[in-house]
Amino acid sequence: MTAETRMRPEDMAALLRQGIRENVLVPGQQLVQDDLAKRFGVSRNPVREALRMLAAEGLVTLAAGEGAVVRVVSADDLDELYSLRLAVEPLLAPHIIRRARTMDVAALRALAEALDAPQEMTSWLRDNYRFHVALYALADQPHTERVLTNLLTLIQPYSYINVEHLDGRDKANKDHLAMVSAIEAGDAQALAELFRSHLGEARERLLSEASGAAGGEGLDLLRGLGR
Repeated sequence: MTAETRMRPEDMAALLRQGIRENVLVPGQQLVQDDLAKRFGVSRNPVREALRMLAAEGLVTLAAGEGAVVRVVSADDLDELYSLRLAVEPLLAPHIIRRARTMDVAALRALAEALDAPQEMTSWLRDNYRFHVALYALADQPHTERVLTNLLTLIQPYSYINVEHLDGRDKANKDHLAMVSAIEAGDAQALAELFRSHLGEARERLLSEASGAAGGEGLDLLRGLGR
C-alpha cells in the first residue's frame, strides 16, 4: 500500500484542521501545496482536495494564483461566530441533562479536571476541544453537534488568545467544572446559563482586545502576530 493510498484527502484535512485549532498553523499563514504534498508523501491533487474541504468549512481561503491561507477572522467575524454559539449552544442543555449517562459525565469530569491541572497550551487547547465536543455529543443532536463543532474549530485559534494572553484560562477552567456539576445535578437552566456566561465573557474579552488600539492595531494579536 502506497503512502498516497494511506493518506486520503479527508485524513490530510483532519490533520490541517487540528493544526489550525491548536495554533500550529496560525491565522494568515500560507499553506503551500508543494510543501504539504512532500510532508504527506502524496501528489498535489489530494492536497488540493483537502484544502478545498477546509475552504468549504471557512478555515482557509483560496485565491487563484495565491494558493491557500489560514483564514484571518475579523472582529465582525468573531462577533458573528460567538453570537451563533450563544444562540445554539444553550439549546442543548435540556437534551444533555435528559440523555447524559453516569459514565459519560464521569469522562467529561475527567476532561474538565485535566484542563484545570497545569499543562502547556497545546495540550490545553486539545483538551478544551475534546471537552466541548464530548459535551455536544451528550445531547445526541447530531445536526446541532455538527454545526457547533465547526463553529468551535473556527473560534479555537482565537480561544488561544483569550486563555493565553487575556487571562481567560482560569475562568474557562472553572466554567468547565461548573458545567459538569450542573449536569450531575440535573439542572438544565444552570447549564444553559453557564454556556451563555462562558461564551459571552470570552467574546467580550476578544472584541475588547480587537478594538483596543487605534487604527485596528488591536487586531494584530488576533492575527497570530502576538504569539
